[in-house]
Amino acid sequence: MTSLPLSADAGLSRRRMLLGAGLTAGALLGALPGASRAAAAAKAPVYDVVVAAGSVTAPAKVPAGPVSFRVGTPTEGGMGLPLVQLRVPVDKYLDDLTAMTNAPTPAEAAAAAAVVESESVNLGGAAVQPGTDAVFTQILWPGTYYFIAYDFDSSERPVAHRLTVEGVGNGEPPVPVDVIRHTPSGFWVSGGGQLHAGGTHLVVNDSGVLNEAVLLPVRPGTTAAEVDAFFAALRDGTTPPTYPITGGAAGSPPLSPGRSARVGLRLRPGGYVLSSWITSTTTGRPRVFDGFYKLVTLA
Repeated sequence: MTSLPLSADAGLSRRRMLLGAGLTAGALLGALPGASRAAAAAKAPVYDVVVAAGSVTAPAKVPAGPVSFRVGTPTEGGMGLPLVQLRVPVDKYLDDLTAMTNAPTPAEAAAAAAVVESESVNLGGAAVQPGTDAVFTQILWPGTYYFIAYDFDSSERPVAHRLTVEGVGNGEPPVPVDVIRHTPSGFWVSGGGQLHAGGTHLVVNDSGVLNEAVLLPVRPGTTAAEVDAFFAALRDGTTPPTYPITGGAAGSPPLSPGRSARVGLRLRPGGYVLSSWITSTTTGRPRVFDGFYKLVTLA
């Protein structure tokens, strides 16, 4: 994800985007429990995770099956905590993420993003702000995973926390209150232009490319035209006519194509921009600059 200037006097910071995902979308959607089944079954275990600049406090082992992580941060500006499986050594992956973050040109950023995407299976996670926790739920097979912690307002090398999944757990994942879906043409949400301010969102990536789903609050009365003009100006390197964004990001870090995850949030009702800040392997820009965003209302 990339940070945003909140006023005309603030420059665009170095905050960047990363990764995320889980089982196939079809598998997770097929696993949704009915109301009676959900009432009878135990909930998936919930593990507390604290992510801060340069550190992750999280369990070292969890059982296979549905697992939830309650993620919080004390770090001003917010933190991202994706969960990944890696095809390369973790140090190489962190080095390549850092190279992508600090790429000096769009062409180099696009090439670096392609390398990063080839090295990981992205399993979702949580984007959080101080005082705004998220509960990230995924169905995990036995194996080795990593939480990747990155500071939204820093271009420093991220840190990794190893997570081993073994044995067999039990319980049901939380029942979602709505669905956020990535499509090739942008975001689709089950409530049209409205999402629940509290509850679990099922995020499904059917876009064919790596994508995330983070919510950024906007000023009351913000229009789609204002949001369009804002991102167009950032894309073109000019000063936006207005600054509708009023706070930091919360939601789901990136999902690989064909993957799904659940993220539980409790946010203030109002207007938000649902957005994806993943670096495009085609343009080398955040996908939001290429139109991957949607103005929504939380109620």
